[in-house]
Amino acid sequence: MYPSDEFGRQELPTEQIPAFVKKSGLPVDGDGCTLMAKTEVNGADPVWNYCKMAFPGQVQWNFAAFFLVDKTGTVVGRFSARELDKCDAALAQLSA
Repeated sequence: MYPSDEFGRQELPTEQIPAFVKKSGLPVDGDGCTLMAKTEVNGADPVWNYCKMAFPGQVQWNFAAFFLVDKTGTVVGRFSARELDKCDAALAQLSA
């Protein structure tokens, strides 16, 4: 998970982000999710650029893009916050 101030500079200060994420019910670390440092998701960040090569398109909002990457490093899906059930299903298929 990569917080970003790119969208109206609405992101919380860095030190407040972990508590907010936990309160929202999302994992901060573990279960395949790690909270990373703030970045520019539509900028020069190499991880985001790699993911968007597989599933192109600008990210319009902080939680508008979740990328699923398999164990080999291949990006196998892109989901929005409204599609977490589809992301869970794709993750279950990868784990099977």
